[in-house]
Amino acid sequence: MPESMTPRQRVEATLNHREPDRVPVTLGGSANHLTEQRYQLLRDHFGFKDVPRRTLVGFYTTPDYNPLLEQLKTDFRFIHIRPPRSYIANPVDPGFQEFVDEWGLKHRLMSGYYDLAGAPLGRDLSIESIEKFPWPDPYDPDRLVGLKEEVEHLYSSTDFALAAHRPVYGNLWEMTRLMVGMENALLLTVSDTHLFDHLVGKLAEVLDGFYDAFLGVVGPYVQIVEIADDYGTNVGPMFNPEIYRKFLKPRYRRTIDLIKRKAPKARVLLHCDGAIRKFIPDLIESGFEVLNPIEAHLPGMDPVGLKKDFGNDMTFQGGVDVKKVLTQGSIEDVRREVRLRIEQMGEGGGYILAPAHNFSNDIPPENMLAFFQAGQELGFYPL
Repeated sequence: MPESMTPRQRVEATLNHREPDRVPVTLGGSANHLTEQRYQLLRDHFGFKDVPRRTLVGFYTTPDYNPLLEQLKTDFRFIHIRPPRSYIANPVDPGFQEFVDEWGLKHRLMSGYYDLAGAPLGRDLSIESIEKFPWPDPYDPDRLVGLKEEVEHLYSSTDFALAAHRPVYGNLWEMTRLMVGMENALLLTVSDTHLFDHLVGKLAEVLDGFYDAFLGVVGPYVQIVEIADDYGTNVGPMFNPEIYRKFLKPRYRRTIDLIKRKAPKARVLLHCDGAIRKFIPDLIESGFEVLNPIEAHLPGMDPVGLKKDFGNDMTFQGGVDVKKVLTQGSIEDVRREVRLRIEQMGEGGGYILAPAHNFSNDIPPENMLAFFQAGQELGFYPL
């Protein structure tokens, strides 16, 4: 079936909860990446050459995906803040070079996976230590080198939808965990909420600076702005949702107000793993408009129920199973799964096709290719 919309038009219709010509397909955002090995396999399959730069995607770097996205015919292109000069943009392979970054976090590989360690505020956490900590400067001009030219070119010379990849490692809860350690973070939510509140407030100040600087350049051009903050385990909330309501929600309202001023045409996407249904009403009230990655096998995350209960307020992105179908299924299994998610979440618009997490090394390349081909072929409206 022929397409009748450009990618940008398709995504705008979807985000406005209108049915486009077909469901948009994406690769390259938060929890929507490839391992280095999977990228290399697809690069060799299509026969293109690497772009001579690496792209910052949160706390690590990947090859520039744009040549691969051209081959896969995805609808989005992503804009990325630049790393500071001290950042070591490593290939994620056995030659990885460990380093300590501007947050005091150690970058290392553990069993082939990127890991951040150190918890620089974990040993001596107090209001005084929070205030004395040498926080990164969000307005470091190195972070913006070449951004204006890149985003203006993509906006004016292509018809892709543009997304501002998150400019920070993670947001309030993610950075709390990284800076003090998981155990300390959870203890703070029950034993010292005053100190927790002060730390979250300081983090909000610094992280908002990154969004202010980044979106000051790219904001007028983008359709989506990403935030990443994981609240769920495989069985339910990681912490009491009341903690979100009291300490995180008011600050996210301010952050999203900032984003809307800087990126007036954009919807705000939250990447949030796990069984997070209990948080969703508060996420909507905070101002989040797109939810990723939708791990449909987890309690409360049934796509039919999510669409029924929250589909008027949320666009959903993801949902295609990476645990069994993409890893162990046949090509026909992949196609059935893609079609099922489109049928469950695509009615009336408001759905972007993506996997339920990153493409890992246990996903065969033929299943990744089948995923994108199915998205191109099976997502046409009417469903």
